[in-house]
Amino acid sequence: MPASEDFVVKLGLPFLAHRFRRAGETMRDGYGEWLPEAHVKTPARGLSTMLLLEEHGPCGIMEISERVKLSHPLIIGLVKTLEHEKLVKVSDDPADGRRRIVKLTAKGRDQVNAIRLASETIAQAYRDLSDEIGVDLLATIERLEAAMRSRSFPDRLREIGVPSVK
Repeated sequence: MPASEDFVVKLGLPFLAHRFRRAGETMRDGYGEWLPEAHVKTPARGLSTMLLLEEHGPCGIMEISERVKLSHPLIIGLVKTLEHEKLVKVSDDPADGRRRIVKLTAKGRDQVNAIRLASETIAQAYRDLSDEIGVDLLATIERLEAAMRSRSFPDRLREIGVPSVK
């Protein structure tokens, strides 16, 4: 097999989730590379967290994880990065010593303004991509997410049945 062959493409439809993830990472990495040009120092993965903190104020790590729908370990690592960059301050919750509260710093609030401006450009790039491929990407993902909420993928697999292994 030539090294340049994309093995996952060859595997076809059963590996659609792999390709969705790969496409998403390619887009995120792409705008992540561009963000410094837009004066955004926040890592690409942290944009939604920064906007959440700006809109809702200080939040606990678990709350951030639940609201942006990313794993708890990923949010812990992301918050450490944001704290290292002095975009957020993390402190213990006086009411619950196990809970860590994350809030924007002044530098973080400045970044939110840059993030909002950059988001307009990112949105336009997605609109252009949607036009290019003839699919409204946002509407499509919203329909996909709604369908997955109404009937989970494991339930869909169970309805089809387990293949018999010989």
